[in-house]
Amino acid sequence: MIRISSGKAKNIQLNTPNIPGYRGVQEVAKQALFNILEDEIKDKVCLDLYAGSGNIGIEALSRGAKICDFVDENKKAVKVIEENLEKTGFSDCGEVIRSDAVKYVANTPEKYDVIFADPYYENISHIHLFKNLEEILKPDGVIAFFHSKNLDWEKTLKDTNFEIKDQRRFGISFFTLITHLTN
Repeated sequence: MIRISSGKAKNIQLNTPNIPGYRGVQEVAKQALFNILEDEIKDKVCLDLYAGSGNIGIEALSRGAKICDFVDENKKAVKVIEENLEKTGFSDCGEVIRSDAVKYVANTPEKYDVIFADPYYENISHIHLFKNLEEILKPDGVIAFFHSKNLDWEKTLKDTNFEIKDQRRFGISFFTLITHLTN
């Protein structure tokens, strides 16, 4: 069961897509993430990549984000995200895009304050993704990236202007907060 934990849509249960390998973000990890980002969400423009059920982006909307766009290449996920936006009353607060995340990031003209990314852990396109994320993350923005312990951050962030600001572990799952390098 996945539910919204705080804000306008608190305690609303979300549908989840029936997709092999799908796993929702653990409640404890989601709570920790939003406790850290609390001040960086209100009135911000967000992007939820590899959105699955839309859990993370809808949580951001519930906590005061102005807009959140959702990207997932699976048509079952897209349908579930649309259902969850309707269920929580946020249908007019963003767009659901059926696309590969790397291709979307490479081609969108949009700019975002906060970007959430929760790819399948075996996904290896992170290097290409991060090179393009630089173009769409606003200067004071933050990326929250969910991953396994095996992700090689040195290789992933090589030739980018990103730095790791925080990292948390929850069982076999991790999230890392990434920002632009400060001068």
